[in-house]
Amino acid sequence: MKKLSLILVAVLIAALAGCAGDTTEPGGTLTTVTGLEFDATTAGRTIVLTWAAVSDEKDGYQVYFKADATGSWTVLGETTTETYTHNATNAGTYAVRAYKETNYSENYSNEVSTMPNVVNVTYTIYDNYSAADKPSGFIFGATAGQTGSAASTSFAQDLYAYDESKGDDDVWLYSGSFGAFGNGNTCYFQEPGSTYGSCDPGTWISNSYILYTSDSVVFVKLPYSDGNAYAKMYGLSVTPDETANGTIVSFKYEYQPKAANLTVFTSNAN
Repeated sequence: MKKLSLILVAVLIAALAGCAGDTTEPGGTLTTVTGLEFDATTAGRTIVLTWAAVSDEKDGYQVYFKADATGSWTVLGETTTETYTHNATNAGTYAVRAYKETNYSENYSNEVSTMPNVVNVTYTIYDNYSAADKPSGFIFGATAGQTGSAASTSFAQDLYAYDESKGDDDVWLYSGSFGAFGNGNTCYFQEPGSTYGSCDPGTWISNSYILYTSDSVVFVKLPYSDGNAYAKMYGLSVTPDETANGTIVSFKYEYQPKAANLTVFTSNAN
């Protein structure tokens, strides 16, 4: 009898725990929120959401987020109006539900995403001490990159690898319009802070950026006449060129197009 009582208590506790988590799942009776979108003031790391009002009697709305667009929804916060501002630390996906006490919208709203284009391809460039036929420059594309010779006037690189002191274990990234092979495009650099998911939209290093073998991420600003695109170089590898006395830089990248005007990325470093 004692054993049966313990089993019943365990079942009751499990049932109560399940009910406590029900508010994060669809299945309520309130109207589903529609029209979720980014407000025009969204920029950098400041994500401003707006949506259409729900006519049901309600206490407000809950805003949800999936970091890196994976996993389960987490609650960012609540609001009584049809707008919410998120100071994001990385990219992801958003949704909204109306709520009244313990009752919620029947479903999550439409989703909107700040995810960058993840170009999961490894590119390799070489510094000025490597063989002349090795690619030294790089152009960021929205869905694919391009390597080429920074010394060539027909290749308008965004950046290129250049070593200011031969034979050491570091190398510089130069803006495509700076230095010995500055016939390309201007870009700016930013060192990552404590997170790899975002960068400061207002703080950039001009001309050149030194890479060490311990570095895994660097952010890049790509200015155009009609807006800025942003990239995150990640999975960085800085190694000696065994066939010469130069340095090899390998990396992948993520890309936020200028139309998005966002400086948020995934949390990936490698």
